[in-house]
Formats: sequence, C-alpha cells, structure tokens
Amino acid sequence: MKSRLIPVLGVLMIALAVGFGAVTMARGQGWNSMMGGYYPGGIMGSGGPVSGNSISMDKAQQSVQTFVDRTGTRDLHIDELMEFDQNFYALIKEKSTGIGAFELVVNKHSGTVAFESGPDMMWNSKYTVMGSGGMMGGGGPVGAGVSRGAMTVTGDHATRIAQSWLDRYAGGNSAGTADAFYGYYTFHFQKAGQIAGMLSVNGSSGQVWFHTWHGHFIQVRDLGA
Repeated sequence: MKSRLIPVLGVLMIALAVGFGAVTMARGQGWNSMMGGYYPGGIMGSGGPVSGNSISMDKAQQSVQTFVDRTGTRDLHIDELMEFDQNFYALIKEKSTGIGAFELVVNKHSGTVAFESGPDMMWNSKYTVMGSGGMMGGGGPVGAGVSRGAMTVTGDHATRIAQSWLDRYAGGNSAGTADAFYGYYTFHFQKAGQIAGMLSVNGSSGQVWFHTWHGHFIQVRDLGA
C-alpha cells in the first residue's frame, strides 16, 4: 500500500508546485536566476491609485509615531515618511546607531500601520517576526536568506548589485544611497532626481527584491535627527 501511495503523493506535490508557480507568474512576479532576485512584471508594479479619500501626511506620521511609541523602545525614530499612490511608507531607524530598524506601510484610508511585506518581513534579522523573533512578539522561524551576524555584502557591493539590476530592468534609474538594515539594504532609487521606487538587497546572498506594492511616488518628508 505504501509503495503505491508514495508515487501518487509525489505527482500531487509536483502538480501543486507547478500550479503555484503559474499563479505567481500570472500576478506579474518571477524569479530572476541570473541576478538572484524577485522582479515585477512591470517595473512600477500593478494596480492604479488608491480610490477614495486618503488620510493626510500628518495623520500618517501620527499613526506611525503611535506604532513606534507602542514598541516601548526609545531608541527608535522615524527617519523618512513617503507617500505613494498605494500607501505611505516609513523608514524607522535606531537613534544610537543610525541603522535601519524596520520599514512600515500605512493604509491610506484607515491609517492602519503594519510591517512592510517582503524584505522587512523575511530578511530583517533583529526586529520583525520572521527574523530572530524580534521585539514585536512571538519567536518565529528565521526568514530565507537572513543573516544573524555581520552582513557579508558591503554597502558598496549592494549598491553595485542594485545598479546592475536597475540597468537591466529599469534603465535610466540610479540606485542612490543604501539604507542599511539588520540583514539587508534598501534603496530608494531615482530617475531624473525624483524617487521612482524601491528595491532591497540581501546582506548575505546579494538577492534583489523589488518593492512592487507602493505604486507611484508622490512626496517625501525627511524626519531624520
């Protein structure tokens, strides 16, 4: 009985894997084996502007500050707040080190704040749930590619990786300066001096992950100390 069951289960698992891959590709994302990263079907991601009334930049900042205050960690501050047509984005840094702690997104209608999906969830080795357990509750498994120790990819190397990726998939964009986090780097890349989008580079593997969920840039507020 077992000998017959194993091949059948194997076929089912392969079918599920193929189906999952097809769904992923249909959503406009894929695996770039040459550059080692995730990339979008369209460089600015999918979907149009969020419809309906949006909260103000001031309200988004207030929501983020409340979220940061509730962590109980006084070493954190909002470094930058950006508005995109899909959401607000906040970069949270440690005051004592200048290192990025985590990245947040704010719902443009409700003001609800959450950890950003993607690199911040999967690669952050200090603060978020998929990293080392972090301060936000509950130990969880280490995310794929997370480095618990010092990053082996330097900031300069990460910049070269990011620029190479942009040259291939979004010509005319400049990677700019990396913001270092625990386990990865994030770039707010630019075109003609204007923020055009974001991508992250893993601090151990050099894997690239493009942020498909923001949409088009609207404005930025620099809140760095």
